[in-house]
Amino acid sequence: MAITGVNEAAYKQFLSHGGNLTFEMDAADIDSTGGFESSPLIEPFLSSGFELRPSPIIQEPQERAVLLLYGGSWTRVVTHTYLNGGSITYKKLASGRYEAKVSTPQR
Repeated sequence: MAITGVNEAAYKQFLSHGGNLTFEMDAADIDSTGGFESSPLIEPFLSSGFELRPSPIIQEPQERAVLLLYGGSWTRVVTHTYLNGGSITYKKLASGRYEAKVSTPQR
């Protein structure tokens, strides 16, 4: 369950200035149950790309603080990305892992 593809310097640059990053991860890093892979709304798009938007609860200041302070590394990436007007597109790779293209507006 290792999330790979981005070094610390690139990640810090992304946090400060926005831009684009590409991560690689296992399905369990996206959703611990893996249930999204069998969703009839997502399954047809596993290989072409799909987005899993987070709950609107991240807009609530108290919930946002909890996610950023105590969430895992991927939870923090998702929270930061969507709070800054960005998006994440997932795509299943031939290896069975997933590519996650993360993008936020440049600042």
